[in-house]
Amino acid sequence: MNSVRGFRDATLWTMSSIDQLEAELLRLPPRNRERLALSAWESLEEANAWLSDPDADREGIALARERDAEIESGQTTALGHEDFRRRTRDTAE
Repeated sequence: MNSVRGFRDATLWTMSSIDQLEAELLRLPPRNRERLALSAWESLEEANAWLSDPDADREGIALARERDAEIESGQTTALGHEDFRRRTRDTAE
């Protein structure tokens, strides 16, 4: 029983710490938040750690990799944030 309680307490502490960390990060200036976001993203990209289940969406992942290769090669260009938001808003309506 104590080990279950200890696990639960550790989980709650971790979640609380993550919430606190998130709140702290959101108070940072945009440039600092961008730097931290990029560092975190790059750390996940290194070993595909962002993908918890590689079988979750093989087709979607293959399409994303193909699109990335097209952008990297200059064959096509990526949408800017505002264009993306406008297009997704128009589609949703």
